[in-house]
Amino acid sequence: MPDRIRLLDEATVNRIAAGEVIERPASVVKELVENSLDAGATSVVVSVEDGGKMLISVRDDGQGMSKEDAHAAFARHATSKIACIEDLGTLMSYGFRGEALSSIAAVAKVTVRTREHEAQVGTQVVMEQGRLISVDPVGCPAGTEIIVESLFANIPARQKSLRSKNVELAHIREVMMSYILCRPGLAFTFLSDGQTELAHVPAEEMRGSLTLAFGPKVASNILYGEAEDEGIRVQVYMGRLEQTRPSAAELILFVNDRPVKSQKMIAAVLEAYGSKLMKDRYPVGVVRVFVDGRAVDVNVHPAKREVRFLDEQKAMDMVRKAVVDSFFEPDLSYKYDLTRFSESFEPSSKVDLEESSKAMQTTLKVKEKAPEGSGKPLIVPLAQVMSTYILAESSGSLLLIDQHAASERVVYEGILRSMETGEEVSQKLITPLVLQLSPLEIRTYEENREALEKAGFEMEPFGRDAYSLRSIPTVLGIAQGESALRNVLGDLSSMSPTKRLGLEVIWKVACHTAIRAGDALSEAQMRQLISDLMRTNSPYTCEHGRPTMIVLSPGDLERLFKRRL
Repeated sequence: MPDRIRLLDEATVNRIAAGEVIERPASVVKELVENSLDAGATSVVVSVEDGGKMLISVRDDGQGMSKEDAHAAFARHATSKIACIEDLGTLMSYGFRGEALSSIAAVAKVTVRTREHEAQVGTQVVMEQGRLISVDPVGCPAGTEIIVESLFANIPARQKSLRSKNVELAHIREVMMSYILCRPGLAFTFLSDGQTELAHVPAEEMRGSLTLAFGPKVASNILYGEAEDEGIRVQVYMGRLEQTRPSAAELILFVNDRPVKSQKMIAAVLEAYGSKLMKDRYPVGVVRVFVDGRAVDVNVHPAKREVRFLDEQKAMDMVRKAVVDSFFEPDLSYKYDLTRFSESFEPSSKVDLEESSKAMQTTLKVKEKAPEGSGKPLIVPLAQVMSTYILAESSGSLLLIDQHAASERVVYEGILRSMETGEEVSQKLITPLVLQLSPLEIRTYEENREALEKAGFEMEPFGRDAYSLRSIPTVLGIAQGESALRNVLGDLSSMSPTKRLGLEVIWKVACHTAIRAGDALSEAQMRQLISDLMRTNSPYTCEHGRPTMIVLSPGDLERLFKRRL
């Protein structure tokens, strides 16, 4: 017979609730920072140790709490945000369910030090694994500081499931960036093991927030647009057309300054771009929607990550209009940073892939010799066509070779071969390249560090959100290194972690490090590419199964020219 129905004890209920609210250290930071913002803070300082696994501290200058409120705040569903169900209809605060502190205290040691601005003495409350340890008077600044120690110490399985320090740190950095972007008028500081990771001051306003999020290159060329009608106001800050990513991960959305996820909003942005965007590319930027609290429901998702508008069509129309507005005045011609093309790097054994504007006018006179005993046909390159295809001749047939597909096959097999034989797959840069990465890029790199290093990319943290790029795949020139790495990280960020297998990473690296359609090739480059291609195990298709070349026999040509019916 089954057991009789019983009521769970409070400790068990709190642990279950904690599992729904607190997934990792970043969840703790999110809940506590939102409480600080709801308390009217103008300055928030977050400090963590060991990626938040050992300690998380959130300090603010908000209104603070009395002794009675500080004690009551740890009870489940204790909140100052709402008083009755009707209040949900006009909700403008971040938290309102009263679960954060009770959930955190159920799985960690929590110390709260708080003082109201008009009070002379503050209050310190200590909770550990759901048990009240002490409530004492304390001297402390006005506002509140909450210290969380030994997260999940009483749940070993959860504690063991946490990722490395750098991965957890990247998740926290992503959370902090979201609030720096949606509350640019406030001061934020984020420290890790005593070192400043992020710092934003109100005087920097939105430009400072965008610089921290996307780097100075994107922020200095941001496209601003706005639209407003019938109680809905939208502001957009979009990167230029050449500053796109292979996923929508860096298109950051807010509704009433609440970070949200919304496929409808993303679709509205893409519709506004129309043909301005290349296929499968997404803009970088921020979309902020402001609407009356009665016209939006933030309670449709357990973690409040999704929203529903009372008038979805109207809201999406405003998003589209704001994006279109950002295109009106700026010069939208593509602009590229060519300063790094002249920088030097240690030469690899492969031919340097240098640019050549004369490639289109060249007819090759030197024939490429096929490798001894390869059994593969002799291919003679003739010219490059439309900066995309190589026209060649082999055994009396005419060949059209897709330079990108061919290069993908060469890179893919080259990386695999080097990994299998232990050969060097990377070249060290004489001068490491310091890159400012977004929180998402940092997290994606740390989660895939081993596979990316095997493919040739090696980086080290360089303070705050900067990384030092020290090595790149041997198939790359330094000018390609940054863009290839960012594109690979963008692709990986859009994949679920379970699908990020080593082979998938190699595919992405091969795709983004290969010669592209539109790259002008010199005589030597065409010869080298064909030679390398014919030395691969599968020279006739790229790793995705697309053909690398199309062969037209003499008979085919005669039929095309009506010489043979």
